[in-house]
Amino acid sequence: MSDWPRPLAASDELGLVRAGLPLSREDPADCPAHLAVKARPWLTAARRLPAYDPFLTFTLKPLMTALDLIEFHGSSPAEAIGELRRTRGRFGRGRPAHDGLVEWTVEAVDRFLSRRRIRLDDRGPGEPPTEPVAYEWVVRDVPPAHARPDARGARVYERTAWGRRYASADGTRRELWLLSFGSAKKGRSDAEVAAAASVTAFGRASRPGYDRERHRPGPYTVVDQHRSDPGPQRIRVIDFGCGDGTARTIADCTPAEAARDFARYTEPVLTRMLDGSERRPGRSCVECSGAGRCGALPPSTGHGEPPGLIGLPAPVRPRTRRSLSASDLRAYADCPAKYHLTRELKLRSARPENPAIGRGRAVDAVLNARHGIRRPRGCRGLVAPDDSAWSGLPPETALAAAAMLARHAALCPLDRLAPEEEVRVQAQVTAYDPVLDLVLIAQPDLLHTRRGGWVWRETKTVGGRPYEGSSVLERHPQLALAVLLMRTGELADGDRRRSRIELELLGSAFARRLEIDPWQPSVHASARDIVRRAAGPWLEETEYRAVPGRACRDCEALDWCRAGREHSAADPRQPGGIPVPPPGAASAARGTARPASE
Repeated sequence: MSDWPRPLAASDELGLVRAGLPLSREDPADCPAHLAVKARPWLTAARRLPAYDPFLTFTLKPLMTALDLIEFHGSSPAEAIGELRRTRGRFGRGRPAHDGLVEWTVEAVDRFLSRRRIRLDDRGPGEPPTEPVAYEWVVRDVPPAHARPDARGARVYERTAWGRRYASADGTRRELWLLSFGSAKKGRSDAEVAAAASVTAFGRASRPGYDRERHRPGPYTVVDQHRSDPGPQRIRVIDFGCGDGTARTIADCTPAEAARDFARYTEPVLTRMLDGSERRPGRSCVECSGAGRCGALPPSTGHGEPPGLIGLPAPVRPRTRRSLSASDLRAYADCPAKYHLTRELKLRSARPENPAIGRGRAVDAVLNARHGIRRPRGCRGLVAPDDSAWSGLPPETALAAAAMLARHAALCPLDRLAPEEEVRVQAQVTAYDPVLDLVLIAQPDLLHTRRGGWVWRETKTVGGRPYEGSSVLERHPQLALAVLLMRTGELADGDRRRSRIELELLGSAFARRLEIDPWQPSVHASARDIVRRAAGPWLEETEYRAVPGRACRDCEALDWCRAGREHSAADPRQPGGIPVPPPGAASAARGTARPASE
């Protein structure tokens, strides 16, 4: 048997291995141990709790069902869209889709069908048209029935590629369309593209199985057991952007070329994935079957504190495990509908970015690159970046960003930092609240050690002098969350006297650094209170209604929000950019910060 670690699994049924395209991406933010578990669908969850979601969270499901009605059941586009609206995306069963997702899906259906027509009309001379294929294409490796499991304990290996499938009537041409939320993706790895091409070239038409006795997925069943045709002579993989209708051909090759690329790019990645054992806390913890008992996921209790990192009681009706970040709370404070559409469903329009947000992103990008080099004097003495660093920004915003970057040099935390100290740029910090079954995630701009302590640095660009009428924790709730996270895991094991959170405020004419002591009782109490009041309504939210207001102007979900569009039409000069607290929220408690320099 393999020495692949099994403690994360609640069973030892390793007989089925199934790898979809996401498992070939090798994203450094993913947990290798989780991916290895995910590839083994017979492994059951570490614990099962009654859980629900009020709305559908599988963004592409309504789109796929509507296209199925059109391509396989004889519905016209108007009839499919009518059924989509009438059933609110249920199509007869399951949870409803949010109204915003319904509107987005209506647009995506039209864009997809239009792009398909264009592709068919533009095919080359002698190239046959392709028609929809209902069954999934699956590549299966099944040993003889009497064979023993292999070194991994597996009996069946399957590879899938989720998307829309098309083939010519004679079987010589195949196309796989991969769906992206916004524009057609440009950054798919060679391994993922080769995996998709391999399934398109060699996959057999198959139907999914289900083991009703054990309540688990079963292996796929091939439906063309007696197929006599030699298979496709040429295949294409097309990436389609549901948000704007763009399409990119990312593979156009023969089966032999697909096999070559799979062996070169994908096979090594899948081998590493299947044998992965490193536990890397982060976003993977949300869906990992072993998160409840994983030693790498920092505990949220200890240091004499009550159970639960946030200090809220468990909801009356438990939800499916979720993650929570400062960005989530900020979006929810703006508008519950905005949170659901942009943070949960990942839908974002291509409308121009707020210049202040673009300025902050540009400055952050330069600082991240510079801090990653780790010079003895940090950012001191560095020449200004060329104009490409500020591309896309209005001229006056670019000038302000350059001035802010220059101001940072005097406050750079890496200046004279000893070479033995650890530096992490944009590292992910994760903790688990077992009471709420909630994974809390933050990504500080910079995290480093200094003489035994941990220093958490956040950098913010501001257009004018910072407002000083409230505490730093009230103005920047992400720092309140940082206070809680600093008291967990390895960060809590550092020298408390030397551990701190720093806020660097950069303006075009000033720079200021504030320090926060996460171990000061009053600071911790204030931070916990701020996070509790922000997270409490979010935890109990079930309707995600639109709350039109000042945030509508820059909202990335405005295109699919009727209430927001009506509000903007009635008041087009409405200013935006400042989060609106949840209705009924009391004034935030004050935290304590001490100015360090200016």
